[in-house]
Amino acid sequence: MSRQAENLLNRNLKDISSLIEDKKYKKALEKLDKAENLAGKAKRQDLLCRVLLQKGAVLFSMGKPNEGQNLYDKALDIFRASDLNEDEDSVIQSTLSNTFRELARHFKMAESVENAEKCYMNEIKVYEILLEKNPEDDEPKLEIARAFTAIGDLYKYFEPEDMDPETERQYYEKILDVREKAFELLDDSETYIYGLAHALGKLVDFYIIQQDYESAIQLQERVVEVMEELIDLLANWKDLKAKSNAYDKLGSLYAKVGKEELAEEQYSEALEYYVMIFDDEIWPLSVKMRLAAEVMERGKTLLLSKKYDSAKESMDLAFDFLGGVDKEELKDSVKEAMDLAYVLLGERDEEESEDSGYLAEMAGISVEYAKTLSDLNRNEEAKEFTAKSEKIFRKLVEEGNEDS
Repeated sequence: MSRQAENLLNRNLKDISSLIEDKKYKKALEKLDKAENLAGKAKRQDLLCRVLLQKGAVLFSMGKPNEGQNLYDKALDIFRASDLNEDEDSVIQSTLSNTFRELARHFKMAESVENAEKCYMNEIKVYEILLEKNPEDDEPKLEIARAFTAIGDLYKYFEPEDMDPETERQYYEKILDVREKAFELLDDSETYIYGLAHALGKLVDFYIIQQDYESAIQLQERVVEVMEELIDLLANWKDLKAKSNAYDKLGSLYAKVGKEELAEEQYSEALEYYVMIFDDEIWPLSVKMRLAAEVMERGKTLLLSKKYDSAKESMDLAFDFLGGVDKEELKDSVKEAMDLAYVLLGERDEEESEDSGYLAEMAGISVEYAKTLSDLNRNEEAKEFTAKSEKIFRKLVEEGNEDS
């Protein structure tokens, strides 16, 4: 094919794209038939594949998916059977994969989820053929995982609002299926680990709403298993916290079905990840202080649920950490973290504060912690915080009398 003829064919293909966007399908097919004939005569398999894919897209848009898929398959067969040099083979592969990807985006913009998914699945077929040709090449695996992830993102983006329970379950299972496939290809990727964990979590929440706790437990156990894959990928403390949350949720589910011993095991396992954060000097004190507050609140929540041993374990961890905090380091921490430490450790001098709102908040916190300590039979400490709250309330009353 001459350069002039090739340029003419490429211009025609661009014109055809405009016709498709304008939904002038019949005219587009006429031009594509001519382009297919020209590409065939020139023995340009890459351009022939491109024409076939464009024709397939037109037929999909016309509501003829079977005919469209036949053309997609024809293009894939050309690539599968190609016995060309590396450069020529690469051109066909790029033509197929890029065109399928662009078509998927086109259908996504048109909110045609099913057609977009089919384009991604056909893109996956391109990389599967590459794997057949070169099993040692890891690049196709990366691309297949990416395409599966794109399908999952597609369904997540277009998630319907009002689904009946059965449709909702099937929808989440479909997302889970593609997330699983991406994870199986690259189980050491943080992106695919979190993608799978999130998909599992959606189904866990679905079964919790349906009060099917046994099914929820099975899936949450899988979440914990998947999150354990992060053990060598600890990029930040949030990964550790996410793993802790997974164990906590599993514990609460075990408690729902009366498996108290298993529940306590999960609660204890969850705390281990907080310990890892508290013990590691790499994480800033401000982060640790916020997490200490969460651990304290966690203990109170467990206490209200009458999980006394687990509540005590959580409270003890928070107190042990806060008790070892260097007072000088607190000056460099964020205000919210300092407030917690000062209240818990009794290091704040309320006489220095002019903010009555702040004082009332601190008094309230002191009362709550006093109650918690009392429930944990830590009566001496409870008395200290009760006295602290009473002192603050007296100060507030005195200030109120002076103002009046």
